[in-house]
Amino acid sequence: MSVTFSDLIQIYRESEPLIGSEKRLFCIQTEQQLDILNQLLSDDNYENTVLESENTLELGAKVNLIFGTPKPQFGRFFNKLDDFIKGDITQFNNDALSNAPYFIKSENLASFDENVPILKSYQVVRDFLRQLIAMDSYTDVVNKKLIFFSKKTFELSIDVTIKLNEFIQLIRDLDDEQRKLIIDFQEWLNDEETSSHTDEKKSILAFVLSDSLPSDANFSDVIQQIARISESVQAQYALYLENFSYEKFVKKLEENTEKFVTKINDTISKVLPQFLGLPFLTAVPSALKSADNWLIYLALMLYCIICGYGLSNQKLVLDHIRQDVERFESKGKIPEKLKEQWKEDKARINKLLRKQRHLYRLLFLSLVSCFSYGFIRFLFQIKILQIYC
Repeated sequence: MSVTFSDLIQIYRESEPLIGSEKRLFCIQTEQQLDILNQLLSDDNYENTVLESENTLELGAKVNLIFGTPKPQFGRFFNKLDDFIKGDITQFNNDALSNAPYFIKSENLASFDENVPILKSYQVVRDFLRQLIAMDSYTDVVNKKLIFFSKKTFELSIDVTIKLNEFIQLIRDLDDEQRKLIIDFQEWLNDEETSSHTDEKKSILAFVLSDSLPSDANFSDVIQQIARISESVQAQYALYLENFSYEKFVKKLEENTEKFVTKINDTISKVLPQFLGLPFLTAVPSALKSADNWLIYLALMLYCIICGYGLSNQKLVLDHIRQDVERFESKGKIPEKLKEQWKEDKARINKLLRKQRHLYRLLFLSLVSCFSYGFIRFLFQIKILQIYC
């Protein structure tokens, strides 16, 4: 059976200190207590618990227990709150040790105790420190400093032992509202939805810290000014996002405008070369001066029909482009600052659309004229009109 650090603390709390000695007196009153003690004192668990007994274990017996220093990964004993903070907060680069449970003798507090304000506050502050470490540019482990790079280099000392009493009092004074503020700011810094802008967040945080704190600032100063720092960082980030969105929309607007212009220019232009053949086909019969050229007029009419299909298709494309422009304006959510630019771009697009519509009408009239000419000449060639002349 495996034992936990909480089992060891349970026995510790139920024992009494012996005056003038490091030993503690424990009275075995239940089978459960006897079983737990046997497990804690077993050879298999001694390496973790380092617990010794001077007496034989039996129900109803009083035994003298010697609580040694457990294996750190199993659990940690601290005599005072000062010792705990000095020994724990410096382990920010050792997850296995910093996450191990602990017990503070002077406060009779264990890490697994629930609803203990000072422990909650300390945990919140420690988690926030870890977040700051993740946001810095470089961590100077030896000198216990976080290095931030912005417009200038800023060094933040995380050696809270320099102002230990002030730091402890700061933790004791944190209320639910302040704890929530720190938690919310930490979660915002670590928000996965904005992970694509992490570098910008780091840069803004570095700038705000260097702008808000003295050059010899300590981590305690950050906690004291957390409300102002949080507000300033998030406000500047919101401004960055607004500018980022603005620049992104400017690019989008320019791309869409060019796309509309290109499409418009490509519409009638795609069938224009076909129309250049109409004058040639119209002039061929006259050039041949042949009486047997009705096939040429028939070919001219067929060619006109083909050109007509192509022209009507491009007219549909023009109509769709016009609808796309209107849809982009109504659903594109164009920012107020860009509406003037869009007004100019739309005027240019509409001007091109009008010119292409005029060109469409001109080509259509040319097409009808050529088809009519070919049709009449075709009828003459096959002697239909001559019967009535």
